[in-house]
This record gives sequence, structure tokens and C-alpha cells, in this order.
Amino acid sequence: MIRPAYYNEIDPYLCGWLRNLINAGLIPPGDVDDRDIRSVCADDLRGYRQCHFFAGVGGFAYACRLAGWPDDAEIWTGGFPCQPFSVAGRQRAQADDRHLWPELHRLIASARPAAFLGENVAGIIPLALDGVLSDLESEGYASRAVVVPACAVNATHRRDRVWIVGRRLADAAGAERWPYPAAGDNPDGQDPQRQQAHDRTGACGAAGLADRDGERRGEARRLCGRTAQWPAGSGEGGLEHAARERRREGRPRPAIRQRGDVTAAGAGGVGDADDAGSQGRIEYWQRTGQWNAWQTGRTLAGRRIPESGIRLLADGISARIPKLRAAGNAIVPQVAAEVLRALRR
Repeated sequence: MIRPAYYNEIDPYLCGWLRNLINAGLIPPGDVDDRDIRSVCADDLRGYRQCHFFAGVGGFAYACRLAGWPDDAEIWTGGFPCQPFSVAGRQRAQADDRHLWPELHRLIASARPAAFLGENVAGIIPLALDGVLSDLESEGYASRAVVVPACAVNATHRRDRVWIVGRRLADAAGAERWPYPAAGDNPDGQDPQRQQAHDRTGACGAAGLADRDGERRGEARRLCGRTAQWPAGSGEGGLEHAARERRREGRPRPAIRQRGDVTAAGAGGVGDADDAGSQGRIEYWQRTGQWNAWQTGRTLAGRRIPESGIRLLADGISARIPKLRAAGNAIVPQVAAEVLRALRR
């Protein structure tokens, strides 16, 4: 029996938001599960065709509707937590207890949906993307990652995001879908039909993934705009070294200050708070409610962004803090819709 969509979200406020969207008919009808994903097992997902993990405000489900993805067509999505990889944090990756990709991988391995779409910040590329793609490939999926920013669909901000696509090769080859493993079956953990699918779609087969390790590394380097392979370890050029560089650990104080002062003092830029132009920017902010770094197209990180008329303060909005947090963690559904349209072809 086909059941309605499944939404997994641990935040009670967002669970209520999802139910409101379902009641309004904006996303597919379904069940909202407020448990931690670590408490969810494959048996809980039997019969669901759409499963949206870390569902947030329903961006992926809404994107499915935008893309014309039928409610009964199988798709799993998951914008798993970005904090372990974000440049705004310490980028501890697998050492961060918020690294929940292994839990999502566990469910994918058990239920083996026909298609998967994931999303994360660009910081995942050098830190964990290779492992995510390898995990999908180990379960018999053809996988690919691509960076698509929000401005690609004419949004007024950049918002680079990595979109991770996986399609089961058995389905792509027209093989009959195997059922979910029944609880207690095959105690050694090896599914004979799954092993046959791996044999049919092995790395050297016509339908297999060519040079999986080398191709993944090349893809990650291309996404990052690098030409040299990243060695493991903490030495210069290694992944740990690259993460420290992004956090500016180990840099002498003058170097940090020089890099932070992206424009000359008094030129309307975003230099240190005590430079000669800071007073003028403060007065401008007090007069207009806007920080003129946005007018010059620069952020505090020195990155170029489109001009924005967003005011810094949002007074008079009910529950504005949880709403801002929810919007900040959300995907841009129009971008996800474009990826889903490509996945259907």
C-alpha cells in the first residue's frame, strides 16, 4: 500500500510549520515524524514513496511539486546538517557530533530508494563529499555532485550549495525492484538480490561506475576549482591544512588584519571596525537601517554579493527568531526543482 509522504524533522516549531503547509495543500500530504533520525529505522519507512529528512520548512517537498514530480514517484531527500562543514563553524567534519550523514546513509542502505537528492554547503567538498559519494556508490547508486547557487534561478543572493544526486543503477537498467528487507531476515546482513545487483553493475561493468575513486576526486577538485589532488593529513596542501586556512588558524595577527581590511579606509568598504570610514557607515546605518557594505556589494568575508534592500532589524514580526532561523537553514526550492527536473530525464 502506498502511503503519503514522510517528513522527518526534530524541531517542534518546524514540525508545526510542515503540518500547516500540508493542510494548505502546498506540499504532498504526509506524516510528520518529530523523532531524531537516529531513532528512525527502515521498517518505519515501509510504503512511503517520498521521504524528506531534515525536512525544515518543506523546501524539498515543495521543489518536487515545482518540478512536476508526482507525489507517488519515489524520491528521498535530505539537506543533512551543514554545521560540521560550514566556514561559519570549526569545520570538524566527521569529528562533529552533528555529522548525521552516516544516519541517512544507514536508512538509504536499508530501504534503497530509487532516487536520492541531498544538499549541503560548499565546505563539504574538501571535507566529506568524497565519502558521501562513495557511500552512495557502495549501495549501487550512480552519484554526482554539482554546485548550483541561488542566483542561478535569479535569486538576489549567491548562496552556493552542493547538490548530491543518486540514482539506483538497478532501476536505471530496468531491473525489477527488490522489496525492503523484512525485519529479522538474513541475519548476516547480506541481501542476495542486492549482491546480484552489485555484480550486474560492478565498477568494471558496462552499467557500472568507471574509475570511481579517481573520478570522484577529479569531480571534487573541479567543484573546488583546484587542479592538484588533496593529500590526506595536516601538512600544507592537506585537507586539515585547508580547513585551518579557511578558519585562519595559525596566521599571524597582521596577516589576518590585512586580509580582513578588504577595502581602503573611508572608501565605503568593510574594513576593521576602528578604521576611518566606520563612523560614516554607522551613521548611514542609523539613518537608513541598512549596512552600506551591502550597497557596495561586499560582505564581511570580502565576498561579492548582489545589492540588497534587506533591513537589518525585523521589528513587529511574530516569532521572528524561529522564522529567521528556519529561513536561514532552508534550501531555495527553485534550485532543487531544476536538479529534480534533470534527474527525471
